[in-house]
Amino acid sequence: MFDLLIKNGTLVDSHGMYHANLGITEGKISTIYQGNKSVSAEKVIDAANKLVFPGIVDTHVHFQLQDLGKIISTDTFNSGTQAAAFGGVTTIIDFADQKRGESPLKGFLDRKKSADGQVAIDYSLHVSKTDLEYLDEIPELIKRGVTSFKFFTTYDWRNLDLTDTELVQFFKNVRKNRGFVIGHCENNSMVKTYREQLIQDNKEDPIYHAHSRPHLAEEEAIQRVMLFARRTGVHLHIAHISTKEGGDLLAQAKQNNLRVTGETCPHYLLLNEKAYTTPDGYLNLMSPPLRHTKDQQALINQVQSGVIDTIITDHCEFSRERKGNGKLPFHQVTNGIPGIETSLPLIHDFLVNSNKISYPGLVQLLSTNPAKLFGLYPQKGSLQTGTDADLVIFDPSVRKTITPDILHYNIDWNPYTNFQVTGWPLITILRGNVLCEDGDFVGESNEGKFLKRDHLNYGH
Repeated sequence: MFDLLIKNGTLVDSHGMYHANLGITEGKISTIYQGNKSVSAEKVIDAANKLVFPGIVDTHVHFQLQDLGKIISTDTFNSGTQAAAFGGVTTIIDFADQKRGESPLKGFLDRKKSADGQVAIDYSLHVSKTDLEYLDEIPELIKRGVTSFKFFTTYDWRNLDLTDTELVQFFKNVRKNRGFVIGHCENNSMVKTYREQLIQDNKEDPIYHAHSRPHLAEEEAIQRVMLFARRTGVHLHIAHISTKEGGDLLAQAKQNNLRVTGETCPHYLLLNEKAYTTPDGYLNLMSPPLRHTKDQQALINQVQSGVIDTIITDHCEFSRERKGNGKLPFHQVTNGIPGIETSLPLIHDFLVNSNKISYPGLVQLLSTNPAKLFGLYPQKGSLQTGTDADLVIFDPSVRKTITPDILHYNIDWNPYTNFQVTGWPLITILRGNVLCEDGDFVGESNEGKFLKRDHLNYGH
């Protein structure tokens, strides 16, 4: 007898699509079979005319952000992960940020303590490094299941950036311990100079945020850290690629067999810098900024060709008030937009419905690739027997107009307001437990657990 049986659905994984039934026992996929066998289950879900995906894995989110001990984002771990579940997301990786001069292990333990018992879905953490203090803690962090370490090449005014010399040392240490690095890549000198010049010229409108962080700033920084990665042998993952040039560099590096992967976000595919010229343009500020239509098309091409490995959201939810109600100059507006609840339907409508990618390609970008890259596969990102029964039942025919009132964030705005999509997640299942069903949260709000991740297999 199964705990849960999903019958008559079309199962979709990164390899293909097929009609089948899926049985779940004790939180695991226990069998997949075709036909009309007589079986019993405590709960049966009829998925006729629906698609069954592995749960979405979003490996770049920012919930419950704090500043000086006070939460400044509008979401908490609990509210944010419930919104994620409504979007079909069953696993997230957030960040534990090291404060300069302090222990990254302590930062990790503090962040984990904030999340444990408060998350509705499974989670893990990256650790951000802001200096070379406590490099000897990296082996212990990896032992505790943290295998990925973020760095910044900009934000010296926030004490976040590493110098080139520090980056090389950092890369060597992470490589030695079989971890990998994630880069926020923008040239600090360029960003700082352009930013200060625009401020001096009293150019304060949201569009100048994009002007302060030019394409060249991303291109140069990516090229530079790729050189460091080549010389040190570390695996490098490029975060939130926003430009054609950034994607081109990723393609070239892969052709040259560099250990490098990269991600982009729905907003770089669906939005452009025109969003900064609207009355609510200030709400759409994030870093890197929105770009030109040519960058959108180039990134779409790079997603289609497999150059870009994953699509993540970089979800960061702030209220109008926190963003200044449109009264602040661009350089004082808090950066970040929400996206975790709408990623699956947006990417489905924008890329699958337009025949830019296939259904297996969708699963690969949003679930399987991120799970593989970040040491969670096959328990996450697959439909294999014996693995966690993290599933999304998706209706490809449901039509929705995205508005703030149909979403589950704690804000009254959304960057995709009035976007019309066809296809919507109906049921989200975490380890065999139904979390969301037909618009209601029906699971336990503290169902999630911390995931220890495997280190990379460098092959030697």
